Amino acid sequence: MNLHSLWHIYRASKIAGKLYGYEFLTNLKRIEIDITYDCKLQCPNCARSCSQAPDVSAMSPKQIDKFVKESLSNQVKWEIIGVLGGEPMLHPELGEILEILIDYKENFSPESVIKITTSGYGKEVKDAISNVPKGVVVNNTGKKQAYQEKFEPFNMAPIDQWKFFLSDYRNGCSTTTDCGLGLNKYGYYPCGPGGSIDRVMGFDIGLKHLPLSNYEIFPQMETLCRYCGHFCSRHFIHKEERESITGSPMSSSWIDAYADFKKQKPNLTEY
Repeated sequence: MNLHSLWHIYRASKIAGKLYGYEFLTNLKRIEIDITYDCKLQCPNCARSCSQAPDVSAMSPKQIDKFVKESLSNQVKWEIIGVLGGEPMLHPELGEILEILIDYKENFSPESVIKITTSGYGKEVKDAISNVPKGVVVNNTGKKQAYQEKFEPFNMAPIDQWKFFLSDYRNGCSTTTDCGLGLNKYGYYPCGPGGSIDRVMGFDIGLKHLPLSNYEIFPQMETLCRYCGHFCSRHFIHKEERESITGSPMSSSWIDAYADFKKQKPNLTEY
């Protein structure tokens, strides 16, 4: 373990949090909306657990409309509204969802970027891409197969690793700062991966209102970030700088969580 790694571990500690403040705050001007967890690609080590805990349930246009109304009532002009999944192109009501977001952009926040991220994998997805309306940026990651050697080990929970035993999970990681809030069928979260952790583990802590302060988010981070492999790397690492991942590394907390999910999917309250 080099000095750089040791510093990251120390900076995530309870002591450092008290001395310097929390390292990463959620960017409240950006949001990633996971409209579905349905995905045909089924990549191992998926940070939304689409392959590890398959689920075809999806957000409704009514929920997206609620998000827009909350944004308007709180005068929130988003820098970026990300539309993700799963594979968002598989959502049966994608067109209606995008129209709701485009209407928000055109009539209230022209500078907002609406960006939909897709794997670009499969005929159904490719056909849907061609129908994305003007005003929406398509981020096509161009995946060709399920195995992604540069994925991070999402399922290696820091709570299961001795080196993080003094961590204050409210320190978060760069995902919260770079990508902003997460929103899924069950509410708002510190980030998109945080929402996917809740849907698998069933804490049922999605906020049912748009958070306007990080203080509303800290309790969620304390619960969720301890299970997220991104917490271990702390900062975003470009793909070309990541180590290749072999197989599907998974710590005990995730082994148990997926086993429980397979037996009975958690019943969470909806947004």
